[in-house]
Amino acid sequence: MSIEIEHCPAGHSSYSEDSIRYGRCSLCTREHFIQEFKTWSSGNDRIDMIIQESQINSVYGKLQWIPYVNFQNIEHIEDGGHGSVNSAKLENGIKANWNFIKQDWEFDLIGAKVALKEIKDFRYDIAEFLKVIKTINNYEFTEYYGISKNPSTQNYIIVMILFDYDLHNYLTKTFWDLEWLSKIDILVSIVQGLESLHAKDFIHCDFHSGNIFINDKLDPYNSDFRIDLGSVRLKNDSILNVNNKTNKIYGLIPYIPPEVLRGNEFTRKGDIYSFGGIMYEIITAQRPFADQAHDTYLMMDICNGVRPTVPDFMLNWIPEWYLNLMYRCWSDDLSERPTSVELSNSFWDVLVKLDNNIVDNDVMRQFKIADENQKNASKSQKQELFELFSYSSKLHPQSCYISRYIHTFHGLHYLLEDLISGKSADPNLLLKSNESITSATYV
Repeated sequence: MSIEIEHCPAGHSSYSEDSIRYGRCSLCTREHFIQEFKTWSSGNDRIDMIIQESQINSVYGKLQWIPYVNFQNIEHIEDGGHGSVNSAKLENGIKANWNFIKQDWEFDLIGAKVALKEIKDFRYDIAEFLKVIKTINNYEFTEYYGISKNPSTQNYIIVMILFDYDLHNYLTKTFWDLEWLSKIDILVSIVQGLESLHAKDFIHCDFHSGNIFINDKLDPYNSDFRIDLGSVRLKNDSILNVNNKTNKIYGLIPYIPPEVLRGNEFTRKGDIYSFGGIMYEIITAQRPFADQAHDTYLMMDICNGVRPTVPDFMLNWIPEWYLNLMYRCWSDDLSERPTSVELSNSFWDVLVKLDNNIVDNDVMRQFKIADENQKNASKSQKQELFELFSYSSKLHPQSCYISRYIHTFHGLHYLLEDLISGKSADPNLLLKSNESITSATYV
């Protein structure tokens, strides 16, 4: 017997009979968004067009122009390279569906707390950013609700989900309680997001623990990890083109691959190098090169093959298989670095076996022994770990975990003589505050 499909008053049929029954019709919703195009403007035609295209074409995750008066209880979180980050209460929520029974909008997120990224850096192209997030609508990535504008400063604001922690802060709070099952689970979530990016020909270009967010109440088995897309760009191939050189790159020096520091293009293989830094944090809860100045001298070391070291007392807590994979990600030879697909498959295979307590080869025996060694850590090892965490709060005064513009060696070519003679200070050491680009957490 055939089921009669209900229709809305406008005559639209819907893929969901229940939606029609409760007054919701996706086509009616789209039409009412279109009718309201003339009632708002961001002041930027490119931004308006992208938001409108999202409301016309996207089934989920429609971007919206959100009036500034909708934000209440605005509280400063931090300053960053692009500007500042605040939290706010979304007083009236955002439009979700047009209800043809009530002849009015239904709203989501009424009273919810959101993050407001106020962009003060004139170089940041919000329209290009919106094009990226409109294209990439996967669960693994940060959820963005729309754009607003601060009427006092005339700065645009990116409105996004508010997270509890970034990955670095999460690890410092949970490290001792994380068994290898949890660590690998975290890495699977992160690398699958990277795999999704690369599959769509995107490159992250600023991949580090401050751009990975978590909402989970510190529960390693119910974690919600999302990747921020603030620096993502489209790249049609991952082949290093040695003829295309760049004078500046932005990011965190400890996570930037040596080929990029030399002035070459950022590729997918560059993201893999950055992922090696995330693997390092997972096993040490320390950010790479935290005890060093982040200047041209560190760049030289990285280009000469220097990599972060794992404290000796931790080595028996880490499977050799894991260390080998991490150092492959850090290889100066791009062909030696694994792909995001290879990493995803490798971690997934280990995760399944850990979850089912399967110890069927040498690699899995390494994981079992590593967990046992950490559980049976001596008092002296625990004391060393305590001292390491205490020291981590006292970073080198010239370290920098806020992404910024950095002169590559190609860009420094004409400055080297002055640098060597002392006539000019190291531009990578004494960058002005307005040269900062992205904060390690939100901006």
